Amino acid sequence: MVSEGKEHAVEHLSKAELAFIAVLFDAKGGLALGHDKQHNSYRLTFENIKVVRGHMDRTADGTHFEYRQHPKGLKFKIENESDEQIQQAAEDDEVKEPKEGKTYVAILTNPDHIDILVEIDPHDISEIVQSSRDKETATV
Repeated sequence: MVSEGKEHAVEHLSKAELAFIAVLFDAKGGLALGHDKQHNSYRLTFENIKVVRGHMDRTADGTHFEYRQHPKGLKFKIENESDEQIQQAAEDDEVKEPKEGKTYVAILTNPDHIDILVEIDPHDISEIVQSSRDKETATV
């Protein structure tokens, strides 16, 4: 799931072995059926990639990455809850999707697949990188 804010970015980045910060140029994909449940599957294209953790040896197709997330959280019916209330709760629980033109911290498990996306304000990049280094040093 796409999260948001520099606090989330620092937290994830401080634990990551492979990560970059970049602007999302293109997002293709949508709802797909997996082995166990539904998920949204995307092919994301980034520009201005700045690797901030690990090493990425990217070649010709070096700006494309795969990303998957669940489309919604779960909402169970509670006694005395109307169908309208359930519908509203499901709509309120909509998962944030990757948006073109936004800046993200991407946490990867391998060079082709993004596990975590955190939308950030581009003005916070220096602070995020420094804070994640400070946090990593403090926990070592």
